[in-house]
Amino acid sequence: MQQTEYPSIVIPSATAVVVIRAEEGRALIGQAVAALPQVQARRHTGRMVIVGGTTTRYVVRSLLAMDPGRESFAVGWIRDGLLGETPGSGRGAGPLLFEEGVQSRGWPAPLLERFAAGDVYIKGANAIDPHGNAAVLVASPVGGTIGAALAILSARGGELILPVSLQKTIPSVVAACGLLGQGKVDRVMGSPVGYMPIMAGSATLVTEVVALRQLCGVQATPVAAGGVDDCTGALVLHLRGSSEQIDHAWQVLIGIRETLQQNLPPLTKVVEPSH
Repeated sequence: MQQTEYPSIVIPSATAVVVIRAEEGRALIGQAVAALPQVQARRHTGRMVIVGGTTTRYVVRSLLAMDPGRESFAVGWIRDGLLGETPGSGRGAGPLLFEEGVQSRGWPAPLLERFAAGDVYIKGANAIDPHGNAAVLVASPVGGTIGAALAILSARGGELILPVSLQKTIPSVVAACGLLGQGKVDRVMGSPVGYMPIMAGSATLVTEVVALRQLCGVQATPVAAGGVDDCTGALVLHLRGSSEQIDHAWQVLIGIRETLQQNLPPLTKVVEPSH
């Protein structure tokens, strides 16, 4: 029986190589997290917490078109060669809280007590590995905001979203477990910290690669990392997609770069999906 030969289907594709600086990566990830349907929905119904951080700051910028500030929103950071905290004198009122459309700031534990399945908790991370595991450094002796949330989210079916840059990739979170702990290490550059692992599948990780796929539909592959001066911590990504998708990704990245270079107040607020 003679087989019929069908012409192969050729899908047009285009490629690009982009350099994403560290702060640009945070802004890109923030846009992607803000655009998630579950995040948009929890602005109006149910409950959501956005814990302060240098990356979650950009979630707020994109979601609400307002800037909570870096020092005033973040609490812990690594700066000046030390593990430390932002200055307490200029710090804001705490994480951003949403409940049935009402927005406030404060310690999230009381709101977490009312969490139900599908409610959202957004928190930055300090490490991810190639296996999808993540980890958070913990300076609080009682576990901080991640310690307050994990048990309730796991028990009730809430969603933990971790906006985290690929520059925080380490070989293995599992290998790091058990090494840290307040009072466990003899010498520390800065504040002693514990280590809270978050295993693959228990959280939604949003990296630069995930953000570009979600926002623009492109396939992004890391090909290099690092740089000097303003590109310290930068990522070099190869992008593949249709010509329209590549153009969209290019415009998104250039738009973020121009916004940050001009030090404009907020990024453009994400358009909510139609209901």
